[in-house]
Amino acid sequence: MRAMLIQHSSYGGGGTVLDWAERRGIEVDPVVVVPDVDRPEIAEPLPALDGYDLVVSMGGRWSVYDDIIQTWMPRELALLREATNRDLPVLGICFGGQALAAALGGEVKPATVPEHGWHTIDTDLPDAVPAGPWMEWHSDAFTVPPGATELARSVVCPQAYRIGRSMGVQFHPEIDAALLDGWLASGMFDLDEAGIDEAALRAETTRREAEARVRTGRLLDWFLDDVAQLG
Repeated sequence: MRAMLIQHSSYGGGGTVLDWAERRGIEVDPVVVVPDVDRPEIAEPLPALDGYDLVVSMGGRWSVYDDIIQTWMPRELALLREATNRDLPVLGICFGGQALAAALGGEVKPATVPEHGWHTIDTDLPDAVPAGPWMEWHSDAFTVPPGATELARSVVCPQAYRIGRSMGVQFHPEIDAALLDGWLASGMFDLDEAGIDEAALRAETTRREAEARVRTGRLLDWFLDDVAQLG
């Protein structure tokens, strides 16, 4: 199997998703859409879907409706829509989950309350979509697109949905200590504004990494085998 991994910055890597993909024998082609986060209006072109079995769209620091990224955001939405029209599975993570929802007729808007740090969620399928804790880092929320099934939620917003052979999640299953280091080094997150202590966040992420990796494996195995039906 071959997957296109859409990164919205050089810091938005696949983390533990790449480890899982290697275990499942999936060849991953990273595509960095925005090479320079200080110039988000300038983006690299997305490749054609031909030859891919799976598309994974990762997180990003912007909102899908931000004016500054409308030079390229419509192209990504079109690609995600084309993938689902071809019955090609898509996995959307955080910004990617919002983008998938928007591409398929859902709405993305500011959340009533941002969610930052490790949170548990309410889930209808705890064996497939565990309650967590999961890393959250978002200030927007999506509505579940028409025809989709909501799988999990928090008090703020939907957290997971499936539609056809695709799935979107609001949380970050890919996080590990190394990826968090990259996030923080990039300056993409205002910890003071979020009310998050950096040392405490690093310590909690390190402490939770092993158990989170197990939950991520369960979630992604279910996605691949039962939702995408590629197992």
